[in-house]
Amino acid sequence: MAGVVRLNEWLARMPRRETVRPEAPAQILLFTGVRYERLTPAMLAARGKADKQGAKDTARRP
Repeated sequence: MAGVVRLNEWLARMPRRETVRPEAPAQILLFTGVRYERLTPAMLAARGKADKQGAKDTARRP
């Protein structure tokens, strides 16, 4: 069965922690899992040349 814990007594037995003082502001990094890349004119020309030769690039789709 469940045990009843009286928080006031439990907290009185626990040692007090030091207060945390942040040294710098927090930074949040969001990872979307998607890689964006800027296509250069040279990359576009290479893609057009590969299409003319019949090669298919499965990693990049227009």
